[in-house]
Amino acid sequence: MRFANIREQALEKRYKELGIQTPYDLSIDNLSSLFKIKVIYHEDESECFYDDNCALMYLDSRVPQEYIRLDFFHEMSHFTQHVGDQRYMNVEFEKLQETQAHWISMYLSMPRYIFEPIMNDVRSIRALVDIFELPESMIRERVRIIRQQNKTEAFYSEQQQREQDRINRSLQKGKVYKSTIAILDQLKRQVGEENLSYDVKNLLR
Repeated sequence: MRFANIREQALEKRYKELGIQTPYDLSIDNLSSLFKIKVIYHEDESECFYDDNCALMYLDSRVPQEYIRLDFFHEMSHFTQHVGDQRYMNVEFEKLQETQAHWISMYLSMPRYIFEPIMNDVRSIRALVDIFELPESMIRERVRIIRQQNKTEAFYSEQQQREQDRINRSLQKGKVYKSTIAILDQLKRQVGEENLSYDVKNLLR
């Protein structure tokens, strides 16, 4: 999770504190209970009203289950991360909140610590759709994000290892400049040999 953003890390921490460990724990019933959300199904567009402590969420019952869940996590994103009533907001600020809710809903509906092991195990988008009950386009986007995070993490680790190898090679006898040895020798006289690292002591022997 080195390259997960701050929101994703914070949401994962909260989920784990609440004991959310499997896709079954991500059900609307379970999450609405844990987060104090009253859910009402109706034949109209989904919407949510909330304050700092609880939320009243209306979900559109006319759409397939995967889209009901998409709406739930989208509205849950607003409740857990945003303040204010969009009916009275500046248009640009409302657009910003909607964009944020899109990404946050993916972290809430498919937390990486739950989603990634299953993604690696089943290796099928259709299976992931069935397990997480979300639209295929959303599943594909989450898979893409996690794979990109993994590539970035692998690249970073590789760069770190290369730098460490370079440092290790530079401290090998016979590969250090005479001027560097002179500086290290001077350092030994100033601070005492007992205060030098093992690698530096070895170079001066």
